[in-house]
Amino acid sequence: MATKETYTSVLENATNLAIATERVEGHIPSVRTVNFLYFPKQSENTVYFATSKDTNKVKELAANEHLSFTTTPLSAADSSTVRVIGADTKVDNSHRDETFEAMDKKYPSFKMFDQKARDNMDIYAVTFKEADVFGKDGGKMTF
Repeated sequence: MATKETYTSVLENATNLAIATERVEGHIPSVRTVNFLYFPKQSENTVYFATSKDTNKVKELAANEHLSFTTTPLSAADSSTVRVIGADTKVDNSHRDETFEAMDKKYPSFKMFDQKARDNMDIYAVTFKEADVFGKDGGKMTF
């Protein structure tokens, strides 16, 4: 498998992203895991996550729209990951229904969010110019 295939496989199959933002108070990193989606036919260099509008990460992204992330390893047997530094974020609610359907499919626990909770969520598009791919066929992807 070449770097591009490893990259695509990781983003299609990883369970979570660990995203790092900068806290509003001071220049202190803040890391948390989020569920995410990847639609390679739409964009090879964008991932999406949904979050409640009143979380700290929303305040942090409003103050500084850049974040870094790494995927969680695929499994104990395959520790392949993708890491991105300095991605741009923006709210993109243009495909809310499709995104929530895809979240329900990938994450059965996402169904616990009722319509009221979903109405209070924004979908963030995370777009990047480079990605480091770690694993058997690792390397760097440039977009």
